[in-house]
Amino acid sequence: MINVVGASKQADCHLLELPGGVRVMIDVAEGHDAGGAALAYLKAQKIKHLDLVVLSHFHWDHYGKFLDIIKAGITVDRVAINLPGSREIADVEKPWGCNWEDVQSVLRFLADRRIPYFTPRIGERLIEIKRGNVLTALDVVCLYDGVNTPVGKTDMNDTSIILRLTHGTTRALFTGDLNARLGAWLATSDFDLKADVLKVPHHGTEGLAPNEFFAKVDPKVALVTSPKELWFSLRSKRTRDFLAERKVPAYVSGICGTVKVEMDALGYRVIPENPLP
Repeated sequence: MINVVGASKQADCHLLELPGGVRVMIDVAEGHDAGGAALAYLKAQKIKHLDLVVLSHFHWDHYGKFLDIIKAGITVDRVAINLPGSREIADVEKPWGCNWEDVQSVLRFLADRRIPYFTPRIGERLIEIKRGNVLTALDVVCLYDGVNTPVGKTDMNDTSIILRLTHGTTRALFTGDLNARLGAWLATSDFDLKADVLKVPHHGTEGLAPNEFFAKVDPKVALVTSPKELWFSLRSKRTRDFLAERKVPAYVSGICGTVKVEMDALGYRVIPENPLP
């Protein structure tokens, strides 16, 4: 979880470094006051190539810096996206969240650069690496376009691609900005959501998936892409209380900075840039 939130604005940016040197980014954005943090991190790590980028959904705080890293010379082999099912779903959130024309400009940019993009399917395996008896896999749990969904028409947040990373016995669930309506449905669905590490949806703020969803995931660790002020606000109280009651440590990027989760065949360890308070 790369710390890209700045002082007051939320954003998502995650880097997966997998066996064999395979690198995947899930969302590439930063807060308006983050000062180029996403690209600066990649440059500091001397990362010049990404095998896959997944844009969980077309909110600026999840894809807003994606084109910048390509323009800076970082090569990308392919891009997984999920387009909203109608222009209306995107444009209802102008100017603060989404803009259909900007979405189309991203697609034109990729086409001009001949970078292939695709919309994955539910259950599709995006990455599979086998080293001995250890499997590393990145799977699409589910995705919906906001029009054709099990709960009727939704907003952009509920177009998020939900991903599960598996390495050995450890699982991490990436949830984008999963919101209440689809999150409530998933809590009662047959989808396998259980994970050790949960990327908390919607930066931990209200509107996000209900507690029943969190209970089904049953995480042991929570990663939250939120500024400190937002995390301690009333908007995040339900999430804070749920995790505290379950004794699940919450690593918040605006407090802990960049957080690494190192996995091996038998388990994992969490390494925050700054310790938990």
